[in-house]
Amino acid sequence: MADASEERLHFAWKNFEDQQAIIRAADLKAGYLVTFLLFFGASTIPLGREVLPKLRWEGSGAFTSGLYATTYVLSVIGFVCSMYLISHVMTPRVAKHHKEPKPGADILYFGHVTRFESSEKYFEAVAKADAEQILRNVTVQIFELAQIAKVKMDNLRAFSKSFKLTLVAWFLSTAVGFWIMSWK
Repeated sequence: MADASEERLHFAWKNFEDQQAIIRAADLKAGYLVTFLLFFGASTIPLGREVLPKLRWEGSGAFTSGLYATTYVLSVIGFVCSMYLISHVMTPRVAKHHKEPKPGADILYFGHVTRFESSEKYFEAVAKADAEQILRNVTVQIFELAQIAKVKMDNLRAFSKSFKLTLVAWFLSTAVGFWIMSWK
């Protein structure tokens, strides 16, 4: 029986570590992508200041000016949407089950651990916990981490689509903008 409990706890702990790794990877990816996003946003504004006065709304430059304005606006909208979505990836999350810790139970989540009066009280609670209670603590945290990972990954996927639109719009806007700047 002890071997089965130990195997279940080992399995659960491995799952716990995997969920944490997924969350850290999503946060790291979001951090890298926000850097690129900020570059696109920061480079669009100065170019726009130079290009906007040169736009022509009549004759041969009307189509190109319209293309620039459209891609510029799409780039800005994409930037705003992407920043909104990436902020949801990087937003800290807390457990949904806030309750008072019980001796031997609720001993893993930091919010519960910090509710103990002292490290001695926390030690006593852990010492009184049997294998099933420890397994319950780990599985509750795995569930919470899985919920956090799902929200982060869903937002990262949505961000990916928005980011691609922003990238295409930025590239077109920049290319057309440099072409317009060559107009005399």
